[in-house]
Amino acid sequence: MEALIYGYVRDDLADGRSEELENAMTSLAQSAGLCFAATFHESTPGDGTAFAELTAELKRADAHHVVVPSLDHLAGQTIPRDLLIAKLAHEAAAQIWAVEH
Repeated sequence: MEALIYGYVRDDLADGRSEELENAMTSLAQSAGLCFAATFHESTPGDGTAFAELTAELKRADAHHVVVPSLDHLAGQTIPRDLLIAKLAHEAAAQIWAVEH
C-alpha cells in the first residue's frame, strides 16, 4: 500500500488557483509513489485551524508526508514557518514536499 500524503494550502496565497495548485500537488505525490489523500485549506490567514486539523489527521492516519505548493504556504501564520515545519516533524514525523522550491 502506498504511503499517504496530505496537502496544505493557504487560500490567501492561492489567488483563485486552488484547483491548479491541488493538481500540481497530486502530480508530485504520484511521481513520488505516494497516495494523495486530501488537502487542508487555511481559509483565514493566521488562524491555523486547518494546520491543527492537518497535524491531527497525520497522527490519526499514521501518515508522514505533507505537500505544499511552496514553503510560503507554511509562513505568515502566528508561528514562523520553521516552527511549523518542526511541529509537523516532531508531532507526526512528517516530511514536507514542496511543488515550488
